[in-house]
Amino acid sequence: MYSVDDIQLEHRLIDGVNTRIASVGEGPVALLIHGWPECWYSWRPQMVALANAGFRAVAPDMPGFGETAALPQIADYNANRIAAFMQALIGYANNGQPVLLVGHDWGAINCWQFVQLHPELVERLVIMSVPLRPVADIPPIEFLREYFAGNFFYQVYFQEPGVAEAEFDADPEGILRALYCSPDTPRHPPVLGKALSEGGGWIGRLGVPKVQPGWLSDDMLAYYLEAYRHSGFAGGINYYRNLDENWRQLLPLRNKVIACPVLFLAGSDDMVIQGADEAALREMMGARVPQLEIALYPRIGHWLQNEAAEQVNGDLLAFAKA
Repeated sequence: MYSVDDIQLEHRLIDGVNTRIASVGEGPVALLIHGWPECWYSWRPQMVALANAGFRAVAPDMPGFGETAALPQIADYNANRIAAFMQALIGYANNGQPVLLVGHDWGAINCWQFVQLHPELVERLVIMSVPLRPVADIPPIEFLREYFAGNFFYQVYFQEPGVAEAEFDADPEGILRALYCSPDTPRHPPVLGKALSEGGGWIGRLGVPKVQPGWLSDDMLAYYLEAYRHSGFAGGINYYRNLDENWRQLLPLRNKVIACPVLFLAGSDDMVIQGADEAALREMMGARVPQLEIALYPRIGHWLQNEAAEQVNGDLLAFAKA
């Protein structure tokens, strides 16, 4: 039986990018793509479960995260460039043959984009937290600026180069502790309100958690802190700075059907799904994702692969081996 101690780390040049890759097991390849603010490390429970079920689990630090090099320009973090990186990663990990592709948070966005651009390389797709929403008629940041107007919203805050990363690089523990919480984690009142006129960044608007959630060990937090002290936060935030460009690049594919089987997993209390139940999620995605399975976990939030690791692993393996 494999354990976390069996996970191997190596550095490889992938599509010209010095990339840290974690892997464990032998067999068909499962490629796991992490989100923000994470790195390969968030997938440890799933990697071990997949390895013990007869898969080779492969999880990179994505460009700009952890010990994978940053891309030269902000504009490089766009859908087509990241898809090219993932295509090269599959070339390395599985000789260019189709994989079981798994993504969470920004990893989910990257995987949705990848399967539209390279359907031939995805045998089955597992998406966590971020549903495939209908493509709007205007770019997303343009919409968000208008929708939130004079109020703070983190994705709009991220758009000005140098600002958000300066806040987070100065206090990595502050932002990570504030984000790595469960829905029921008690918090102190935020020191800043919603209005942009108050000034300030994001940390002061989140509220300091009074306790650390049970799924977040001291060792986990220390690993993430080390990863972000190494990489800084700019690379991860640059993905958000390409949301409008991604919209433009993928607009021709707005009605493209994703033909492979897809499993969507989310915590029912994850703010990303905005309270949607299974019926609403199926209504949202069904037309473009005809082979769709959905599992929602009651009272679980955004970090489901760690908050509800046993449930996630059970559904992931049942789908992977179907």
